[in-house]
Amino acid sequence: MTEQRTENIVGALALALSDALLHGVSLQAPEPGQAAAAITLLRHEPGMPIETLRRALGLSHPGTVRLVDRLAAGGLVERRPSARDGRAVALYLTESGERSCTAILATRLEHVTRALAVLNPEERRAFGVLTEKLLASLVRNEEHAYSVCRLCDPVVCADCPVTGTLRGIV
Repeated sequence: MTEQRTENIVGALALALSDALLHGVSLQAPEPGQAAAAITLLRHEPGMPIETLRRALGLSHPGTVRLVDRLAAGGLVERRPSARDGRAVALYLTESGERSCTAILATRLEHVTRALAVLNPEERRAFGVLTEKLLASLVRNEEHAYSVCRLCDPVVCADCPVTGTLRGIV
């Protein structure tokens, strides 16, 4: 396989998997777009400020506020005063938000599991090692890490390659 062919196939794989994941999780979210990512990020870091959420999602401040307004109106997110900054608001999932997050992450896992099912156990282990190496090389900073991990389940990734990379950067 030539290098360009490998790059082309990896690009197609990334898009195919991304498209499947984003479509699947958007069906579990209360609305299309960044709602699923917002919900999973708030489980990942309860009390996240709107500004951090905004940067992770790549939205404008007004767009993020409107998204949070809709999630709060739907009973998925609640605002509380920030313990760190009296001027800021901390965002938390409600019980309903937690249930929504569980459904989103289950759908994400289902799509990834289906994609990896063609690999035997040895191939999966090798692919996992290579994927960790690639992922770690792509993380630029903390803001980018939130974006990369916006649909991750931190519970199953105790030794996260992104977090490990951030420790090396900071």
